[in-house]
Amino acid sequence: MPRDGSKTRQRILDAAQQQVMERGFAATSVDAIQSAAGISRGTFFYHFASKDALAVALIERYAEQDHALVDALMERAESLSSDPLQQALLFVGLHEDLFAETTADEAGCLFASYTYEAGLFDDHTHNLITDSIEHFRQTLGGKLEAALLRHPARLPDTDPYVLADMAYGVLQGAFILGRTFSDPSVMVTHVRQFRGFLELLFGVVGDEALSEAVEAS
Repeated sequence: MPRDGSKTRQRILDAAQQQVMERGFAATSVDAIQSAAGISRGTFFYHFASKDALAVALIERYAEQDHALVDALMERAESLSSDPLQQALLFVGLHEDLFAETTADEAGCLFASYTYEAGLFDDHTHNLITDSIEHFRQTLGGKLEAALLRHPARLPDTDPYVLADMAYGVLQGAFILGRTFSDPSVMVTHVRQFRGFLELLFGVVGDEALSEAVEAS
């Protein structure tokens, strides 16, 4: 009976992802990946025709996982509340839980690593990244758009999709700061602060708390 190579393939992808997020794609060699995965060079090329083929498989897997995570978090938020604003706040808050379980070494985003070296990748790879980010934008932005119909924002011309982009930026920035300072608690703090901003914006907290926040700023 032939061996199931799926576990070896996943081990290669896991090792490659860690190497790429730490060093960047260009600086990550096949030798480094096979050493980290504990495999031979022949085994690597049995599963991937080239380093470029690995790059595509890696981002396809990451995009699929990211898409599933966004859906799972929003489904969880929807199970906890029927109000779109509370669902949006829960969606952001659930990222706090994820970050609380993330170590500084694990902090990072493969999309960011690829974007920094955009010239190395083809349109298919760029489209996967764009589509995944757009999925986050539509998921949270759509929920915030529905929230605005029930809960007018305290700032005029509030754009729910810009808020979603800001949320994505906060999450990415939290990864960078967590890794830079070797302190994963920074990631939790930044997400919590952004959630607090949304609560102020939509009037979840009272005017007294808003005045105190303004005075403290």
